[in-house]
Amino acid sequence: MKCDHHGCGRQVTYHKLDDHKSACPLAPCRCPVPGCGFEGPPPALPLHLSAIHSMPVHAVQYGKVLQLEVPVSEPRRLLFAEEDGRAFLVVGGSLGLGVPIALSVVCIRAGASPPPHYMAKVWANGPPAVANDRTDAVRAEIHVTSSKEPGTVAVEELTFLTVPHKLLAGAGPSRTVSLHVRIDKVTS
Repeated sequence: MKCDHHGCGRQVTYHKLDDHKSACPLAPCRCPVPGCGFEGPPPALPLHLSAIHSMPVHAVQYGKVLQLEVPVSEPRRLLFAEEDGRAFLVVGGSLGLGVPIALSVVCIRAGASPPPHYMAKVWANGPPAVANDRTDAVRAEIHVTSSKEPGTVAVEELTFLTVPHKLLAGAGPSRTVSLHVRIDKVTS
């Protein structure tokens, strides 16, 4: 049988077709923006998100650090790995309790169980202190959750980097966080 996901066309034994379709890298995923009905293969998401929702899209390379200046008011960013077409969504928001922002990373794909899996190292640097020119930082290592509906991932399923007020730059609604992201493939 032939996989009917747009762009795949892989021939699979009939009794393995359902397994393939649930893990196919071109299985349709939903747009993470609430209220949007777009559904398509992960490689189509960057164009959709940038053109329709004006969401920033950044190319990422596995094992290399990507630095982003992320507004606290709208932290969502799409990271697109050109190497294999994987899409990762930086998600965030306020958790309350005096923490202005918490950030995590979700892989947008249908199959959460087949390899590769992903780890994200994320950290935020604060502005340099005037007295000694040193910078405070917070770091987190995240086992990246995979979902074909990244806008509906339960908060309990994610690991977050929590960023305290003193690491933010700017004032008021224009506050930003200097975020560094490194995504690594874990094949086992």
